Amino acid sequence: MDFEIAAQRLAKDQKSALARSRASRNARAASSKARREAQAAKAKAEQRLREKKLESERNAKIVDSVVNCVRRVERKLGATNVVSSSTAAAGSDNTTTNKSLLFDKNPTFFAQGWKLQATSIHGEGDKIALPPSILETLTSNNSGLDPWGGNANGRPLAFRIGVLDLEYEFPASDKMKALVDKITQDVAAAEKTALSTNQLSSISSTVEPSNDEVMSEDSDDDDDDDTTTDETSAQIEAYLDELSHRYISYTHGTVVEFTQEDGCVGLPEPIARALLQQNSHSLGMRDGSRNNNSRIPIKRTVDPASTNTTTLSSKIDDDSDMDIVTTNREDEDAEKTPGHLAYGAFDVPDLPIEITPITSLPAGNDCTFTPTASSIKNGFYNLKDVKAVLEQSLMRTRATLSKGDVIRTWRRGVSFDLIVSSLSPSEFGVVSCVNTDLNVDIGPPDEDDLADLNVKPKPPVESKTHHEVKSSAMGESKGRMLSEDTQRCERKDESKISAMVDDLIPEPAADKVEGVCNVQIRGRAASGDSVTGRRRFDINVATLKDLFHFAATVCGGDPMIIRLVTRFPRRVFALSSKEEGGQVYANDSATLMSVGINQGQELFMIENM
Repeated sequence: MDFEIAAQRLAKDQKSALARSRASRNARAASSKARREAQAAKAKAEQRLREKKLESERNAKIVDSVVNCVRRVERKLGATNVVSSSTAAAGSDNTTTNKSLLFDKNPTFFAQGWKLQATSIHGEGDKIALPPSILETLTSNNSGLDPWGGNANGRPLAFRIGVLDLEYEFPASDKMKALVDKITQDVAAAEKTALSTNQLSSISSTVEPSNDEVMSEDSDDDDDDDTTTDETSAQIEAYLDELSHRYISYTHGTVVEFTQEDGCVGLPEPIARALLQQNSHSLGMRDGSRNNNSRIPIKRTVDPASTNTTTLSSKIDDDSDMDIVTTNREDEDAEKTPGHLAYGAFDVPDLPIEITPITSLPAGNDCTFTPTASSIKNGFYNLKDVKAVLEQSLMRTRATLSKGDVIRTWRRGVSFDLIVSSLSPSEFGVVSCVNTDLNVDIGPPDEDDLADLNVKPKPPVESKTHHEVKSSAMGESKGRMLSEDTQRCERKDESKISAMVDDLIPEPAADKVEGVCNVQIRGRAASGDSVTGRRRFDINVATLKDLFHFAATVCGGDPMIIRLVTRFPRRVFALSSKEEGGQVYANDSATLMSVGINQGQELFMIENM
């Protein structure tokens, strides 16, 4: 009996031990599996983190490379940022949250200009009016910008004037997208090479610098040295193509005065026309289309006084004895001073205008003007002195030339519109025409414009020569061939004037002020065109004959048959003794000081006897 009980107890203990052993074995197997699964999950999580970090670093390098390319081009052009980085960052609230998005919708790595509302002002050229607050910013000690041309080249500060596209997102142009794709491929290739050699940290040395390094001028200069000519050209093309999407339209100009209200920019009619009426040559045109013109809403500057006048007149009864004073129309015309507001004179864009300072506009070498159909209809090809038209209407009103700008020139009361169809240097599509010799060619008119007016062009006679217009001192014109007699006469006059210029007495040293008179001569040439000349004379050395020879070079006349007249008080100078009234100084060897011309400034008007 005891033996059976013991056997049963032993069997029960063995069964329990076997169950415990089996459970322990199962527990150990489950624990090992759990550990393996946990390790695998951890490895996957770490891999995802590494991939996310790599992708973030890759995207940062791509963005930095694109930013560096844009800033390299803007540094070459001299586009200056006038908005602080903190302000720009605060204004950009579209932070990148999706990993597929590399850029903000409105990136701040473009040079940021002033955002202003357009008003219309009087003026025939490319000179805009800005608020006084901008003048304070430009003349501050840390801006480094001089609006009056105090830099080394002596040219005034230029501005890019663009109508912002409120729906713009970067990148928008095909060439910029291609540049981003190329940079992405280069970064991916560099990353793959580094991973294959377990040197991931070396990727940063094979691509563009980081965000902080991009801001360093030294690193930027080194990148400029490493960039090839082809790469620079591709970056400039992509930059300009992107500008054509960032702006609906844009052009360039300089400033005439700082008298606008804060938040406003005054646009003369030529600038407003360039922004609103684009042509096939205009900057910012996409594939030659003209659809941009309809995308810009327009407005007219309203005179606030007109509203008050209307309200007042409505209160006056027709039978009232109140005296009403009307404005003299001649007084209104007399107030058409360049830079002053032109109420209701023409349309201006009703969108924000960005004004960006440009410090390094290239000096223009060559330019081609294309006459419009209306100019041909007005007889442009019948003009015998195109150089005079360009000198009077172009160089005296414009400091910049942008592709697509319409230059309105005048000849004896008739207007001729010329389109800037090509420029050299051509990389930015804009040049400065201040302190430079600009060679001008007249190109064939656009066929579309001629078809609209059913005008057949009268092409100029073929010639290997072209017009040369000098913006600082108008020089010899080689002109296009008009006729043999005209050309022979022009060559004779030019050679005569050239010989007279060579015989002029040298000007005093530039640093000499004592005993020096700045003489300005005004008059009319034989063709009837207004002419002006300036020259410095040493009043103790220069003679009356020297003064008259200079006047003759200005008007192209004979010094013996002209007289020089001053105003307030009126004084008359002549080399001939045929003058019947007034003062006459016939001694041509007398010094300027001896005849009453003192140091300082003198203005003489040319009159024919």
